[in-house]
Amino acid sequence: MSRRVHRLPADDLSNGWSALLPSRTARPALEGAQAFDWVVVGAGYAGIAAARRLAEQQPGASIALVDAGEVGENASGRNSGFAIDLPHSPGTSPALTEQGRRAIRVGRFALGELDHLIRQHGIACDWDRRGRYHAAVTTKIADQALKNYAANLDSWGEPYEWLERQALKDRLGTDYYRAAIYTPGTYLMNPAALVRGLADSLPEQVTLFENSAVLEVEFEGASRLVRTQQGRIRFGKLILAVNAFSPSFGVYRDRQVPILLFASLTKPLSPAQQGRLGSDTSWGITPAHSVAGSTLRLTSDKRLLIRHGFEYSPSLRSGEVRRQAAKAAQLQLLKRRFGELGELEIEHFWMGWLAVSRNHAPAFGQVAQHVYAASCCNGSGIVRHTAAGLLIADLALGRHNSLIDDFLVHGTASYIPPRPLQDIGVRLQMRWELARGRAEE
Repeated sequence: MSRRVHRLPADDLSNGWSALLPSRTARPALEGAQAFDWVVVGAGYAGIAAARRLAEQQPGASIALVDAGEVGENASGRNSGFAIDLPHSPGTSPALTEQGRRAIRVGRFALGELDHLIRQHGIACDWDRRGRYHAAVTTKIADQALKNYAANLDSWGEPYEWLERQALKDRLGTDYYRAAIYTPGTYLMNPAALVRGLADSLPEQVTLFENSAVLEVEFEGASRLVRTQQGRIRFGKLILAVNAFSPSFGVYRDRQVPILLFASLTKPLSPAQQGRLGSDTSWGITPAHSVAGSTLRLTSDKRLLIRHGFEYSPSLRSGEVRRQAAKAAQLQLLKRRFGELGELEIEHFWMGWLAVSRNHAPAFGQVAQHVYAASCCNGSGIVRHTAAGLLIADLALGRHNSLIDDFLVHGTASYIPPRPLQDIGVRLQMRWELARGRAEE
């Protein structure tokens, strides 16, 4: 029985990260009837990692990697450019300490793979181990979230610095934050450049089809296929790596929540503005209150980035009125933090989607006899989705890898009631979280 894909990506080609890069020629779209041993749908971090792993383990196999748009323009190229090595743990206990250690093993494994590939293929993406400031605006959140996080870091034996307002002012150039925890293991980069470089350095046996939205899939029987507007592929096995769009394929429909985020990049700061910043030449800040807070960066080319606007988005769409309101709000949030810089101008503004689960676990596993899926990064896409792609390929190949158990240490994404109950529950929870954290904006 075939399944029609009922919702496709509709990216607006406004991604600021890719706008900073040289033009790239997309690979040809799928045309005609073809056959491959493996088909991977979705050329983001998970899909690219899965295709590469399959090629490494089965050098004689034919592998198709199919994407609805162009590499770097999808969600993987639209994030804030943090490759974070450490998990966020909700509490402290011996069980949670061990779960955290296992999550760290997975994160360091994925980071090691990325670092190796960037060096091996000379991927120019501003890959830089700058660490991360996990910051709270108010004393309340500093006392709650940051102190809890510090306790976790102590239990894991991970190095960190606790920094108060003046120390943050000296390093970052803003006294907006009450406190922050600095950890050294995070890499910062241009995510669009990274995912482009990973795709363009895939082994020759991987055929990448861009601008090839999958319209129909057949999972079962001898006629297993994926169909696009201009072509179709019969496959041996299929891996779905489409994250928030998984429900469009009939997979993990009631396991993940689609979240919309907005982001802006300013024009490069003037030399005078740069002189008013702190001692760090580039940096990244993640919010201690993940729903109400803002993610910020000072990029290597001296732009300010802000990501804000954690919204439930079941339609995976957003209108122009909402976009313009979000853009104006982000400029005001930047001015709050860096008022002494004077005039700031947003040069690039965009939006993107991610998926979160109720229990912060991934949606990962075999979903039909010949079909596997990995989605739901819970806001840590570069590292978690790289790991997910590598590990879902191992699962599909029947390879034992103890890191799969580590990856699933929190289980798999738990059940969420279907719409409209989901809409009511998620929106109420979002309003509650935003109200509690409003001062963290």
